[in-house]
Amino acid sequence: MKDSQKFTPNPDFTIENFDNEVLLYSIPDSTGIYLNETACVVWELCRKSQSVGEIITLLETTYPAQRAAVRKDVVRAITSLVEKGVLMAANG
Repeated sequence: MKDSQKFTPNPDFTIENFDNEVLLYSIPDSTGIYLNETACVVWELCRKSQSVGEIITLLETTYPAQRAAVRKDVVRAITSLVEKGVLMAANG
């Protein structure tokens, strides 16, 4: 996955917050996807048109103690969300 790559949320999914949990729900597909904290942050940053590299840099700066794991966690979260149809590769 290239640092310059951007992903965009699938517009069929809406976010629902329940206490401290986040669920993405697609009414057309009757699909619910639970997001852990990392996936939720990544999804939100993708909504703001951040590239993979920008997301990684922001999280490394925000969580310097976890710097070594950030890239792997971001790539894993994006890959999972793409596989589930929640994120799509942005054009351009």
